[in-house]
Amino acid sequence: MASLIFILFVLTTFMASSHQSEETLQLVHVSGKQRAYQLGKLLRTKYDSFLGDIYTPELVEATSTDYDRTKMSALLVLAGLFPPAPSQTWNDNLSWLPIPYHFERNEYDYFIRRPTGYCPTYVTELKKITELPVYKKVLQDYEEVLKYIEQSIEKPTRSLDDVFAIYQTLDSEMQMNLTLPEWTKTVFPDPISFLAGQQCNFENYNDILKRLNGGRMLKKVIENMKNKTSDKLTPLGRKIYLYSGHENNVINILAALNVFLPHVPNYSAAAIIELHKLSETGEHVVKVLYAKDVEAEPEVQQIPGCESLCDLNKFIEITKSHVPVNYTAECNSDVFLN
Repeated sequence: MASLIFILFVLTTFMASSHQSEETLQLVHVSGKQRAYQLGKLLRTKYDSFLGDIYTPELVEATSTDYDRTKMSALLVLAGLFPPAPSQTWNDNLSWLPIPYHFERNEYDYFIRRPTGYCPTYVTELKKITELPVYKKVLQDYEEVLKYIEQSIEKPTRSLDDVFAIYQTLDSEMQMNLTLPEWTKTVFPDPISFLAGQQCNFENYNDILKRLNGGRMLKKVIENMKNKTSDKLTPLGRKIYLYSGHENNVINILAALNVFLPHVPNYSAAAIIELHKLSETGEHVVKVLYAKDVEAEPEVQQIPGCESLCDLNKFIEITKSHVPVNYTAECNSDVFLN
């Protein structure tokens, strides 16, 4: 039985292009809401006995980035995860409990938001990656594809980051069964999908990038797990932490754990980290799972150098190189980040 759970999930309300009709835009939003709610139901099914039937404020802490889409996703996942018990039903016509979530204003979010906005060292290191032969070789190998895309959309397409932005739009429209432009037939999903996945990989290409990217979240997870094992977690009744973010948040934490394979996570994908206390030995172990889609059972991820149930102390030692000690100093930031 788990004793503490951390879940980072991708926003689950789709983006649609502005050229779509109002009717299509409504369809997009409805489908996105369904996926978010379904993720909550998936988590309820998986952790039903652990969470119990009755919601209490100390049970869950939910945090979102400062975007309408991620805030909506947080509310919808919470709705699916915590349906009201009969004793907590306050409206017979509405099977829903109001559960709070938290967020920092975007300009002050130094935790979930992408570090490019507040960690100069990360930006410098990421730029160095684009100068590496391995990065340039990918661009060279797909030079004709990039030229074709650029001519088709009449916008510069010179980097993997440019391709990633294009992938996001096309994937969103495809998942909504919308008609894609004719030019996409020869390049989507692949090789555009492959190139977008390479961009995700390069953003966490070395230990420094992993440390300054997903390492920030990993440090918080480890601190909370240590507090849980020593009965110092505040509040003591906390069982689950939810983070409503973006593709990069799921990618970054998986990369910091050395279990990320190059790809772009689906809408509603979730990285799950569980802390368990084994009843036989009293040992604390960590289990990592990846929910690729709301319709599939989360898959166990085995951290290199450890078992699928990884001893907590060994987990901390294995991930040590990816956990910042002084994030402010390591980022060379003028803003206090720790």
